[in-house]
Amino acid sequence: MPLQVRLIAILLVLLLLTVSLTTAATAVLLKRDLTARIDAELQAASRPIVSQALQDMRATGSMRIPTGYSLIIMTPDGDPILTIDSTVVNGHPDVAPITIDDPNVRSGRPFTVNSGPGQPDWRMVAGLLADGQATFALGMPLTSVSQTVQRMVAVASLFGLAAILTAAATGFYAVRRAFRPLREIEDTAEAIAGGDLARRIPPHAADDEVASLSRSLNAMLAQIEASFAAREKSEDRMRQFVADASHELRTPLATVRGYAELYRQGAIPTTEALDAAMGRIESEASRMSRLVEDLLTLARLDETPVLTVGPIDLTVLAGDAVADAQVREPSRRITLHGLDGPITPVHALGDEGAMRQVLANLIANAVHHTPEGTPIDLAVGYRDDMAVLEVRDHGPGIPRAEAEKVFQRFYRADPSRGRTGESGNGLGLAIVSALATHQRGRVGVAQTPGGGATFVVQIPRAPVSPGHPDDTADDPDDADTQSE
Repeated sequence: MPLQVRLIAILLVLLLLTVSLTTAATAVLLKRDLTARIDAELQAASRPIVSQALQDMRATGSMRIPTGYSLIIMTPDGDPILTIDSTVVNGHPDVAPITIDDPNVRSGRPFTVNSGPGQPDWRMVAGLLADGQATFALGMPLTSVSQTVQRMVAVASLFGLAAILTAAATGFYAVRRAFRPLREIEDTAEAIAGGDLARRIPPHAADDEVASLSRSLNAMLAQIEASFAAREKSEDRMRQFVADASHELRTPLATVRGYAELYRQGAIPTTEALDAAMGRIESEASRMSRLVEDLLTLARLDETPVLTVGPIDLTVLAGDAVADAQVREPSRRITLHGLDGPITPVHALGDEGAMRQVLANLIANAVHHTPEGTPIDLAVGYRDDMAVLEVRDHGPGIPRAEAEKVFQRFYRADPSRGRTGESGNGLGLAIVSALATHQRGRVGVAQTPGGGATFVVQIPRAPVSPGHPDDTADDPDDADTQSE
């Protein structure tokens, strides 16, 4: 059974019980009140009516009583002597013998007796005659009481039925109106189950529980849609990532397989040719190793990056990177500067290992994409609330159209820009971007004045402790650090 029908049925049953109980209680109270009035009338009129009847008996030989009454006179033992009824319409009261010692005689309290099947009850009051030698019972029928109560019950029942019908119609309308938002929620759920994740529950002006439920469900649906979109985007990236990785690995694997096949077929006749082939195999194996390591690094950053963020000094890290790069590239001038002045300690919040890899990747990128002997400059300093690291080269630079793409995975610029005419695996700058992001920082690229590319990495500046103010005073080592 639908919930709407059950609610309306419960409402009608409760209303029916209320009307029935109210009618019954009203009938009982009304009957009690009307009976009390008859009792008062009987008690007030019993002595005068009996006295007048006895006087008439002595004067005329017959007894008369007012209309609507019944009078019974009995001996002291309760045997009826005389019965006088002013009307026979309501039957005769069936009064048990009333003796002188009867409690009803002594108390004078009214009591009820029957008058036969289909006849109304009578209300009686008993007492002693004036001489004390006989008893009497004077009564009035309860016909008017019964009729009044029946009319009241009939009228109350009609009004109750009308109220129930009105409540049924009103309740049906109210319940349907109240359930309209729930039907909209049901329709929305069906639409979402059908694939329409953008469907939302229409807002409601009323600030009630259903409106609150609608808002909560809409918020949940928005999160579900965002989760599905993120998952779909992640799956797209993963498919593209796998496709690109497969493509990147295909070339070195084909090279290694080709040289191995030549060796198996005996097509490498001389020692010099064999050495060259082994050199190519080693080169391609190293290339695959670097590619796999970069892929693993990005995979770890995508899943649950484990970075230990704490206070670091970018000046120290940049100085180490300059020294390491000079060993690998002795023909280049690689210099460390202050961002806006002399070199000073630059305190930041980051991961030391991650920032060393950022520096290594950026310097390697500058070395790879600039002609041999081209100088490379590193600069460290502060900009607002961020610690800044810049790696500037003076090579051909990056076209503006490619500046937004260089941090994408497997994106590679024109191979002619490299000093060897070959491009890398396209993952170095993607790793830089991921590492900066996981340290609550960011990375960007701009044009170097005079030509070239400048990569800018920003990570949060370390808070200054009271005992260690920021180092801005002159330092004996404030001169530019340079290796040549």
